[in-house]
Amino acid sequence: METKEKFTFEVTDNGLDIFSGGEKALHFTAGEALMLLDILQTEEVNLKRMADEASPAPIKINNNP
Repeated sequence: METKEKFTFEVTDNGLDIFSGGEKALHFTAGEALMLLDILQTEEVNLKRMADEASPAPIKINNNP
């Protein structure tokens, strides 16, 4: 099974840009990006549970190199 990137993220001097299909889809200032990060960290357990329930095969994401 081939993995395809759906989104790419780029941290710049102006904040965070999220690209989809090679085109900029979203831009966040540094402050907005930090708020988004906080929200995602708060919801991490729920998001992992939902991803596990929706996936036909287990997916494990390892944040450590």
